[in-house]
Amino acid sequence: MEELPPPAQPAGSCKPHLEKLTLGVTRILESSPGVTEVTIIEKAPAERHMISSWEQKNNCVLPEDIKNFYLVTNGFHMTWSVKLDASENQPEKPHFDSRSVIFELDPCNGNGKVCLVYKKGKPALAQDTEIWFLDRALYWHFLTDTFTAYYRLLLTHLGLPQWQYAFTSYGISPQAKQWFNMYKPITYNTSLLTEETDSFVNKLDPSKVFKSKNKILIPKKKGPVPSAGSQKGPLGPPSTPPTPKSSSGNPVRK
Repeated sequence: MEELPPPAQPAGSCKPHLEKLTLGVTRILESSPGVTEVTIIEKAPAERHMISSWEQKNNCVLPEDIKNFYLVTNGFHMTWSVKLDASENQPEKPHFDSRSVIFELDPCNGNGKVCLVYKKGKPALAQDTEIWFLDRALYWHFLTDTFTAYYRLLLTHLGLPQWQYAFTSYGISPQAKQWFNMYKPITYNTSLLTEETDSFVNKLDPSKVFKSKNKILIPKKKGPVPSAGSQKGPLGPPSTPPTPKSSSGNPVRK
């Protein structure tokens, strides 16, 4: 017959020795905001003959601290959960079936799609619309309630590439951060960029990046012409060209 695991017990009612073994971490978790359902499942402690049998079987001697641990408890399993309030305030995501009617507003150059979503299907009413961003992994991200609010976001972010990813949980890409660093969108929190800017984002100067390609011709400096007196060679009278010799029978006129 298979032995059933012991039932889980609330962390607040755990035994004193288990409280010492966990160094009071259960109380820390229970007092932390958002943490719920802290439970501990404890196993019965091992007996000395079980430890001796294991040592003989494996031809090993366990350290004393491990022996003492198993004599107190044969292990425990602690679980705890976190309640995220943000998920409760997040609107319901669109569906790819008849429950939602979806129209594309912006293809975002292949980096995702901005969509006009009718939340309650057909008949589609104007007051049931929202603006959502669908990323390349087909995950939905809420942008605004109205098209006017989305249009303002588009303008204040200067239409930079991939600006919609600023409203996702994983943020904008390193390439988009370069553009955000250079042009500083009006509504973007620049402090988010400074956390990792020094590590991998280059600080670019637009005046240097987009400078003119017209080259300015700089005149080359000519070296000094050496004088005749500076030429090296043996000193002596200047040489004269040899007197031309006359050919046979023809005098040479000077």
